[in-house]
Amino acid sequence: MKALAIVAVLAGVAHADDTVDPNAAQSASEANLETKAPRAGVTFAAALGGGMIISQGKTATAPVLSLRLGHVATASTIVTAELIGGTYAHNPDMTSGTRVDGEGDLLIGGQVYIAPSVWLRGAGGVGVHTTDDGTGRKTGAGLGGLGGAGIDLVRWHYVVLGVEAFYCGTFARGGYVSLGGLSLGLSYY
Repeated sequence: MKALAIVAVLAGVAHADDTVDPNAAQSASEANLETKAPRAGVTFAAALGGGMIISQGKTATAPVLSLRLGHVATASTIVTAELIGGTYAHNPDMTSGTRVDGEGDLLIGGQVYIAPSVWLRGAGGVGVHTTDDGTGRKTGAGLGGLGGAGIDLVRWHYVVLGVEAFYCGTFARGGYVSLGGLSLGLSYY
């Protein structure tokens, strides 16, 4: 009888918590199902546009190209490896031929969606710039960094057409070189 009284008292004290963790409920409801997230797996993006290179006090317009390979880390984050660059041709004086200067960067970074179709990206790595002022070609390599933003305009299943802007710069022997641009991009998520 005494044991029954103790069990009755303890049974009244023990009870289950009725609150449900929303994250656990979401994970449980999606277990063993295909994700419905807008991005998954390996990603690829290419963007082509126009920009501006600033090198040794000179500013020139330039075509720019950005190639990114990435992998979706979370529903809103993509880890990227990218190659970005631009070149411009100039003629320092009428007697010499055309010279070509350029900027290229190999970067590791991330792209974060802050809204369903709006993203920010940042990256760091190695940058190389070349200049030719008529006395010979000079190449400098150093640390490079990039910041950018974009808007996804149209989506067809896994392919997205968007517009993006970026600014990258390299600190290297010979000075600081920067490259900025506005591009139209095509991405595969």
